[in-house]
Amino acid sequence: MTALPLPIDHMARYRQHLQACGFEAKPASAWDARAAQSSWKRRHDDYSSAFLARLDLHNVDTVLDVGCGPGLLSVPVAAQVKQVHALDYSHGMLEGLRAAIAREQATNIKPWQLSWEDDWAQVPVCDVAIASRSLMVPDLKQALVKLDAHASLRAYITFTTAPRTGVLELAALLGREWIPMPDHRYVMELLWDMGREPRLDYLPTSALDHTQTAADLVRQAEHLFGELSEQDQQKITEWHSLSSDHRLGLAPTKRWAFIAWETRS
Repeated sequence: MTALPLPIDHMARYRQHLQACGFEAKPASAWDARAAQSSWKRRHDDYSSAFLARLDLHNVDTVLDVGCGPGLLSVPVAAQVKQVHALDYSHGMLEGLRAAIAREQATNIKPWQLSWEDDWAQVPVCDVAIASRSLMVPDLKQALVKLDAHASLRAYITFTTAPRTGVLELAALLGREWIPMPDHRYVMELLWDMGREPRLDYLPTSALDHTQTAADLVRQAEHLFGELSEQDQQKITEWHSLSSDHRLGLAPTKRWAFIAWETRS
């Protein structure tokens, strides 16, 4: 009789993938700087609408929003429920949230400056928990377990899928090796390992940034591939001029996977 194969350690494979692609968790200061960008909200309106359209808040009183940023989801969700607990480790993002609370008079939102690694003992368990684009962390399993434990009914998250438009072509142009970040398959496998039955959907494909200049593209390429020679920069400038389809999108993924699951066993 043939023996069953050994169980796959999905968390070990996820860690190996993070190491292979050179992942480094961003410090809170990086998000503080991004929070100051005036175009932040405008750039993400379509994404927020697509996420909110998939939320089931029927008979839901409380929502936990982890990685809440400046409140792009917390504020509209607060209009539909009694209480929102909004967590972020960036002081700048929470300042943006507090400004939105004052502007919209959303007094039922409580900000918490906490990270995925911090102790959430004081954070109440809510009916629903959401984590929008905030789960690319060193210990994905721990984060999913914490989110699951803080939602009495359901959890909703988004996670990366394929790389953004043009990245693979740009890597070939520069002769650079580029390994994409871990995708949503790791989340699905880990949730199945936890005994959950995740449901998978996809948000619309991220739009290209047709206002992006060649200099913007060079800066993005430096972020992806490191230091560029003058010859590399010239290649990118020429490539940018060929077609708007060769411009990278704003998002770190071509489209986002939307994953939902019931948290009650």
